[in-house]
Amino acid sequence: MATTKERILEAALRLFARDGYQAVSTSAIAGELGMAKSALYKHFPDKRAIFDCLVDQMIEHHRSVGEAAGLAEDAANTAAAQTYADATPAQMAELGEALFRYWTQDPSASAFRRMLAIERFRDERIAGIYDEMFVSGKLRYHTELFGQMVGIGAFEPGDARQMALDFWAPVLLLMQAVDGGMDIEEAVAAVRSHVLAFAARYVRSHDE
Repeated sequence: MATTKERILEAALRLFARDGYQAVSTSAIAGELGMAKSALYKHFPDKRAIFDCLVDQMIEHHRSVGEAAGLAEDAANTAAAQTYADATPAQMAELGEALFRYWTQDPSASAFRRMLAIERFRDERIAGIYDEMFVSGKLRYHTELFGQMVGIGAFEPGDARQMALDFWAPVLLLMQAVDGGMDIEEAVAAVRSHVLAFAARYVRSHDE
């Protein structure tokens, strides 16, 4: 059974994803739960504290999901690169699908991502979090990883930054397409196809 704190976080995320962070008050969150604001303040001093807790919770959850799926947390080392080098393209497509489904179908993760997407135009701090989680942070991660892949001979020689753009841009576009109503299974099939095409383009043949 969920604790009061967990119920507050769930209600806040639901409202933030629907109406946007700026539009939701602590009164609205308390009202959603049928509790007095004083009861809410026993757990969180203000709305920003609720938001900060959601961010920390989602970062940790994403780390756990990625770890379970086989995603290397630190891309800037040869051990991570070797792990990916040992995976088949089909296994990499499975990893891509698992993480894509997480961000588009997991109720908390998808609501959190949509909330960030809405509020990044209104709140500089939220814009920074969105950028780190879905734009610059992802490009940096994949640039480091693909640079290592080139370094150990698993990828064809090339510009790791361009590889990162080639890989991540279609995935982010498909997430946004799902938000706009694209069928999830159609999007997942596109993600798998994209990962396989990326591997065919950049993975170095073992016969070389």
